Amino acid sequence: MNESAQSVIKKYKSLFSLSGKTALISGANSGIGKEIAKAFLLCGTNVIICSRTAGKDRSLNKFLSEIKQDNITSLCTESDFVPQVISIPCDITDEDSVNDLLEKITEKFSTIEILVNSAGINILEPACDYSINSFESVLDVNVKGMFLLSREVGRMFMIPQKYGRIVNISSVKGMIGASENYLAYCTSKGAVNMFTKQLACEWGKYGITCNAIAPTYVRTNINKDQLDDPEFRKYLVDRIPLCRIGKLEDISAAALYFSSDLASFVTGQVLCVDGGLTSRQ
Repeated sequence: MNESAQSVIKKYKSLFSLSGKTALISGANSGIGKEIAKAFLLCGTNVIICSRTAGKDRSLNKFLSEIKQDNITSLCTESDFVPQVISIPCDITDEDSVNDLLEKITEKFSTIEILVNSAGINILEPACDYSINSFESVLDVNVKGMFLLSREVGRMFMIPQKYGRIVNISSVKGMIGASENYLAYCTSKGAVNMFTKQLACEWGKYGITCNAIAPTYVRTNINKDQLDDPEFRKYLVDRIPLCRIGKLEDISAAALYFSSDLASFVTGQVLCVDGGLTSRQ
């Protein structure tokens, strides 16, 4: 192999690399966020998991235990760097709690290069009966929490270092409606999309990119009962050109792309990881 070819290979390996960087992931105690955390660790990225129940959540503690037991961090990179994973409790809807989270992070890590806003909730109620408490709860987690984490991580780490990657987990329901019960959720994900675009416009001058991933149904513990219903599953699959439900790794792969330097000239985008669903609407 000639020197030119070797330099090209080295260049693209470098663009792919996330080794040695540090990522803060909200909502990584389950589902999509958990899979993204695992993917980052395998790529040699330090991972900070924040959730309200960190330290008390049995599933999260089991996940952290599995990482140590499987020695996942030693399998991840070709370099000698071994990434770390920690969990810190935080209520992302509370400004003081977010500031406390970042202070605790500085005790362990010098900076944060990547922020993944994965925390999200949904409360199913028909529009005519949707309570103000339910509406506010969904908007608080899905929008306010994303805003607070992004603003504070940007202020403390990304803007001073003139570098950052922000990835927001949206949904196709931020673009297309549902038949019923999704008033607050659809509203919140539409807000996520525009927040992503506006932050990209304002923070591009600091070398910070901000993008969003909009999945369709992906099998998690939250929706497994729905997806186990053959009639409901058929209804979903029949609408998706690729004829299948999304997988967790479909979403984590997109998060890795947006977080890497392969996407250094990509910002303000909402990537539909939906098997072509939104193309058919």
